[in-house]
Amino acid sequence: MKVNILVVDDRAEGLMAVEAVLKSPSYNLVLAKSGMEALKFLLKDEFAVILMDVQMPEMNGFETAEIIKTRDKSKDIPIIFMSAISQDEQYVYQGYKAGAIDYIMKPFDPYILKSKVAIFVDLYQKNIKLLEQAHLLHEIEIKTYTQALDRLELESLRKYRYLADSIPQIVFRFLPNGVHEYFNKVWFQYTGFSLEMSQGHGWQEAIHPDDLSSIYATLKKHPSEEIEVECRIKSQKGEYRWHLVQFGPEKYNDQEEVVTWFGTATDIEERKRNEGFQRLLVNAGEVLVSSLNYKLTFEKVADLATQEIADCCRIEVLNEKGKLETVALKQDTPENFPDFGSMTIIESGKSLLKPYLSHEELGECSLMVVPLTIHARTLGSLTLLYKQSRHKYDEGHLKTAEELGRRVAMALENSVLYDLSQKAVEVRNDFLSIASHELNTPMTSLKLQLQMVQRILDSKDSNAMNRFPVSIGNSLRQVDRMIGLINVLLDVSKIQSGKFHFAFGKTTVSEIVQEVLERNKEVFTLSGCELYVSNIPDMLVIWDKMRVEQVIVNLLMNAVKYAPGRIELNVFEGEETVDIEVRDYGKGIDKEKIRNIFDRFTRATCDSIAGMGLGLYIVKQIVDGHEGVIKVNSSDQGSSFVISLPKGDQLRKANPLTALKEMETFNERD
Repeated sequence: MKVNILVVDDRAEGLMAVEAVLKSPSYNLVLAKSGMEALKFLLKDEFAVILMDVQMPEMNGFETAEIIKTRDKSKDIPIIFMSAISQDEQYVYQGYKAGAIDYIMKPFDPYILKSKVAIFVDLYQKNIKLLEQAHLLHEIEIKTYTQALDRLELESLRKYRYLADSIPQIVFRFLPNGVHEYFNKVWFQYTGFSLEMSQGHGWQEAIHPDDLSSIYATLKKHPSEEIEVECRIKSQKGEYRWHLVQFGPEKYNDQEEVVTWFGTATDIEERKRNEGFQRLLVNAGEVLVSSLNYKLTFEKVADLATQEIADCCRIEVLNEKGKLETVALKQDTPENFPDFGSMTIIESGKSLLKPYLSHEELGECSLMVVPLTIHARTLGSLTLLYKQSRHKYDEGHLKTAEELGRRVAMALENSVLYDLSQKAVEVRNDFLSIASHELNTPMTSLKLQLQMVQRILDSKDSNAMNRFPVSIGNSLRQVDRMIGLINVLLDVSKIQSGKFHFAFGKTTVSEIVQEVLERNKEVFTLSGCELYVSNIPDMLVIWDKMRVEQVIVNLLMNAVKYAPGRIELNVFEGEETVDIEVRDYGKGIDKEKIRNIFDRFTRATCDSIAGMGLGLYIVKQIVDGHEGVIKVNSSDQGSSFVISLPKGDQLRKANPLTALKEMETFNERD
């Protein structure tokens, strides 16, 4: 006699696929295209097993199964769900909750489908035989029937245990007092417990003590309901992994008293860890914006990381000297934290992932090192480590760690920018104070000279009139000084706005030097300085004559101001460059100040000497504009500034008219 099998799928191709696999002289396949049609067939016929698709319009597989289980005639028919949507735990659990006995993912393995259907058909046929034997109770002895029934029950139990062992989750059954009744083979494989170790209350040794009390509290609170709890179960490797445990009470008939508890435990460690990563990103984001003190916030981030996703966490940043500095370190042991190549990670800008790493001191561990990168700049590294193979990092964890590294880098950059802005404000305030003093000095002197001239004119004293030219001369010198200061400020403004242009043209080195000496000979005479000039070569160059003169004048005036006495101006001709040296024999410049001597508002000497700290900054910009180099050598025997400028032959060969046109444009603009 053929056995009825009900196949439910809203798609014709799905029905055809199952029909092709199960086609057999022993089976009568009944095909239903919806849940409603399946319910109609169940009213008319009996079925050994139901194969049901999950995703169907109007009434899905879960809803149809729930209705089937409410009917006395069909509640005991085994249901196998078929689905292609997801293997996610929530769909599997929902299927079992709806009454499924098994769950098959599409596309299914024909051999597995045939085997599982054959098991339920066999059970159905044996149940039919049981019913047939019930009609023979009056013809056979009770003892013989009981023995046959026992054999059938044992056979059924064996097949159901086979099904339980084929499920990847832990399946269990225990009495209300917690005494073990049954575990499937997954339990023994995962925990490493033997049957003897699991019997009685022995299975509780694998449950984390904190979670065991929570489980019993939940069972006590819901003594006859289906419940879900999360707990940690120890593996045979000694690590605790999170599991989702689902309990269901088993009762006799309609009695309220629970006879046994049965359920499953599913490993959710990866889900919990992913939740930990996401929680870390959220909490770390809040911490990183809470303060601009990055050392304090990085300590908090490292602490959060060791709580959620690591046993050890180290954050390193590059200091001003380009050396790695550990700013945060959290670990569960006081031993030294080894270097896993942080500098290599920083230089390459690429992350390092070692799911399994054997270390001499730490043993088996899992490692991630990610660069702290922002705007294509790497500022440091973040190291995360699980020790003793407690967990394993993967590519998904690495992406989250890289996002954390990006946020840490952003916080570090914001902190550095804030510090720089504060220093810039201090420098600006110092400059404004110096500039106001420098500008006020010639203005005050000019005012005094003009007041003196006014008194001379008002007195009409012929003797006093003799002092009139002196006052006018002094006034003009103060005006020139003030114009010089204003020109310096204008040059700085042009540099910052990108309008600091050059007008290259043909000139000679001797012409530039002679112009500088002629224009400033009175300064050297009045200052009492001795200027020694070497033989100046009369070579042709293509330079911005006015800017190069400005460089030489600035260096000479610095020597007069800071190291009065013997001053040398030397010029040397190379194959492609001209070297101009200004040497003094003063007390020299501190080595710490030489590094920043060409920065804006930087003064390498004491504050008792006037100056805005802009002269050498402008000199450096002019030299850079000529694609030249400026070097400083200083000791307690004096200082030497050497400027090396290209002769400009390439520019002259390329287009000799360009420089002249630029010169004309520059003169018209100024």
